[in-house]
Amino acid sequence: MATTPNRTEPPAKPAKAGAGNSIAPGGRLEGKFRFTGPLILGAELRGEIESDDLIVVEATGRIEGRIRAATLIVHGVVAGDIEASRSLEVCTGGRLEGVAFSPSMRVEERTIVSADLLIAPERTVAHINKAASVPDLSNVAPLASPRAEAPVDAAAVKTAAG
Repeated sequence: MATTPNRTEPPAKPAKAGAGNSIAPGGRLEGKFRFTGPLILGAELRGEIESDDLIVVEATGRIEGRIRAATLIVHGVVAGDIEASRSLEVCTGGRLEGVAFSPSMRVEERTIVSADLLIAPERTVAHINKAASVPDLSNVAPLASPRAEAPVDAAAVKTAAG
């Protein structure tokens, strides 16, 4: 009777982050999202988003909710409870609102930062409590786009001009 020798299987390798993830402009997503590896976001996302790596919010991108990433780079709009464990950057034309923590922050010119910021090696309990008070955005109307212009009413312009 033949017996099969005991084979030792090599340990399973952890999943390797690929080239990254991307969500193209024009999409609107809502919910809880967790990514392995970097994310480039051109769409609108509302809810909770987490990445163990980099999140880049393009100029067309918008996040409203709770954001967790190692590095967050904002070219578009980010609003809510933000935690970047390595660094946070707000680039020209970008907008950051809410409660934000990171050990390192860089802000370029022509940006809007309207946030309770904590730039420190570690997040304090008081800052975590402030972030907990950020409301659940699932029942709140979205932010008005900073790039949107009000439509022009031709009749009102004609009446005002005479």
